[in-house]
Amino acid sequence: MSVADLLRTEIEVIWPTDGRGRFRGPQHMVISVSADGHHQVPAVADHLPDVLAADLLASVAKEPAPEGPGLPPPALPRLRHLLEAVVGPVHITSGPSYLIRPDRLRFTPTAPVVPSDTEDPAARTALRCANPGNWDTDEWHDLLDGKLGPWAMALDPADPARVVSICHTPCWTDHGAEAGTWTRPGHRGRGHAATVTAAWSRLQAPTGRHLFYSTSDTNRSSRNVAARLGLAPLGHLWKLSPPASIAL
Repeated sequence: MSVADLLRTEIEVIWPTDGRGRFRGPQHMVISVSADGHHQVPAVADHLPDVLAADLLASVAKEPAPEGPGLPPPALPRLRHLLEAVVGPVHITSGPSYLIRPDRLRFTPTAPVVPSDTEDPAARTALRCANPGNWDTDEWHDLLDGKLGPWAMALDPADPARVVSICHTPCWTDHGAEAGTWTRPGHRGRGHAATVTAAWSRLQAPTGRHLFYSTSDTNRSSRNVAARLGLAPLGHLWKLSPPASIAL
């Protein structure tokens, strides 16, 4: 699969698109720029007027890709101007995305891990009471029952009944899946997120899906997870959204 196709696949995993290539979500527009700066793939939301959507896409097509990794798309000022003239203030955020190749990961396991395909009924039963508190009760049981996709959980070496890190599947399609990681405060910076992300990727490998990991420019600890695993940089995602208070 080409780099441009991978960029498009990740967008469609995180922001499922309709037959017109338009996505539903709080963001107005997303642009994925390849790490080598040679490709940029835009997508616009389905809530935007058709004329505006066409103008946004045409503006990206008219401009070259950025001259270096992580640099903003040259069309960004024009895109912001077009959007703000119709929908009001626009907030721009960005962050790197990575391609996970399970057979190329480098990491040292930091804790015992329970994967979603465990055949140990006692381990699965113990997890029923191990909700770390950031999942609704019903959602936690749906996760354990496999209704929310594959997952891997790291347990506290000093207290095996305590979950300290999780990698799950917040979104996926037939062609790709996005890793979602969380680590308990007080246990961060120890490599647990890298441990569960690697375990999650091994669960996904037989599906043939392309696996993605993305974060924000401001989330240093999340970027450190990518560095620990030696993930291959795929690109940079630029999101044009309503102000945070509206997007929520």
